Amino acid sequence: MLKRKIGVVVVGFPATPITEARARFCLSASHTKAMLDQVLFDLNEVGDDLCLKFSQRKYCPRPQQHNNNDGTGQSANILIG
Repeated sequence: MLKRKIGVVVVGFPATPITEARARFCLSASHTKAMLDQVLFDLNEVGDDLCLKFSQRKYCPRPQQHNNNDGTGQSANILIG
């Protein structure tokens, strides 16, 4: 991730089980949507290269955006995928 200029904090044992580790990413209000999209693209690529992806959800390459209006007058955009 360093070559891609993406800062990552890795958390390992003893903070996590010895066979697991976590990567933490910090977001800022100054990050643009384009910057976040690029990070997600890079994470996807690195995950494929290193075979690190794990999910119990069905993969959706292009999530659909839905508008959820619950009758309160407020709506929330929800990504389904």
